[in-house]
Amino acid sequence: MSRLLFILCLLCNSSAFSEVTRKEFAIVKQALHKSFEALKSSESEVLYINRLIPGLDEDYWWKVPGEDASYVRTESEGRIEHNIYLMGGLARSSEISVEGLALIGCHELGHGLAGHPRKEGSLSSTEGQSDYFATKICLPIVLKNISTHTKFKVRPIYRELCSVQREYKQNLCYRMFFALESEIYIFKLKDPEVKFAAHSEEVSLNLNLSPYYYPEPRCRLDTMINGILNLDRPECWFPNGARNGEGRI
Repeated sequence: MSRLLFILCLLCNSSAFSEVTRKEFAIVKQALHKSFEALKSSESEVLYINRLIPGLDEDYWWKVPGEDASYVRTESEGRIEHNIYLMGGLARSSEISVEGLALIGCHELGHGLAGHPRKEGSLSSTEGQSDYFATKICLPIVLKNISTHTKFKVRPIYRELCSVQREYKQNLCYRMFFALESEIYIFKLKDPEVKFAAHSEEVSLNLNLSPYYYPEPRCRLDTMINGILNLDRPECWFPNGARNGEGRI
């Protein structure tokens, strides 16, 4: 009951975005495909997003109510197939923007393209590495390939964080931090204290490669912020990485 009340509170008090439309959903998928072509390391790699299952309606994935996303790697006839699944229920959430959906897609793509460290016994990059790839490498490329923009208010924290970087034009930097608002909504379901101005207090001495390990929510947000600001991976999951929160504000 407490979890339900918390979610209802979030919905009542947040500045909800307009849910992603079916047309915008298609635009995000197209942008991810185009960006993948620039990011893949081999012509033998292909990307499928919401790959159709024989016998099911072509709108099946759009109609799925769950707010989920996932990645599956397969190999067939000498090709490496990266399969991303973005459920329609996720896109239709009032807390997910076009930019936020693109970021989620980048994270899933990171499992296939982000490289080491990888999960033990798998070719899939760890959650932390996929978070880092999502904002440092993938998101700026995908956003440039998305023809639609969500109208949003530039918060003072965006300006403060973007002032310490010189990699991107300010408007693109602001847009990447706006994309993080969707992730913050998801992270808050596990940790209500997740916010831009806070940072993780954890320090990892060993690299956790368990396929079931996810860094705690504040650590994941730190990782994504560091990616945008071109800082190293944070010590909350990456041993001897950047000190948590250092170099940001």
